[in-house]
Amino acid sequence: MMLKANFRSPIMMFLSITLIFMALLTVRPSVTYACSCVVPAEPLEALESSSAVFTGKVVDKKEPKGTIISSADPVKVTFEVDSSWKGVKGNKVTLTTALSSASCGFEFVKGESYIVYANANGEGDSGELVASLCSRTKLLASASEDLKELGPSISAETPTASPEVTSNHSPKSEAGVNEPTDPAEKPVADSDSVPLVNVGISGVIIVLIAIVGAMLYRRRNGGKQKK
Repeated sequence: MMLKANFRSPIMMFLSITLIFMALLTVRPSVTYACSCVVPAEPLEALESSSAVFTGKVVDKKEPKGTIISSADPVKVTFEVDSSWKGVKGNKVTLTTALSSASCGFEFVKGESYIVYANANGEGDSGELVASLCSRTKLLASASEDLKELGPSISAETPTASPEVTSNHSPKSEAGVNEPTDPAEKPVADSDSVPLVNVGISGVIIVLIAIVGAMLYRRRNGGKQKK
């Protein structure tokens, strides 16, 4: 004998709405921004405008952790440097990039080799290097044009000259560093947290409405039974 579930009962209504609320929490909403870039400059122009240019293999990648994460949150990427043309000392270098390409971050893959055009995000020689999707950074396997134009590199084991770190917060597009040119197009780092908070508030309201509805339903049925 099959039992039919009474979906109008207060308990079933409450359980159904609770399940919907939990499902909403597991789906993390996000605001997607298009990364707007101009055409990258030629290799020699990009070399001149960048703070550091090198080839290397990704040996470590540390992504941000937490419940609320934005596409613009920084990812730390460490390279084992093979050779460099500018701004790198020693055989290892760590830089940052945005978590997602939606925020113009370059999505490096651990174990892959790249040619990297990076800029200093800060004042003075201690500025942190930052890589962008809008630069000429690419897989080393696809960098034959760059390697040909840049010419002989400096060995990673040979100390290079001190990085010519210039403040490149807003690089000029004609210089070859292609950060988003329109301030309105730049992603907001904390924008992703707003939809998640809204979902949480909406879910709490739904659960409260369900509880009140269940109580009214039970009270009404109790009144009918007494009659």
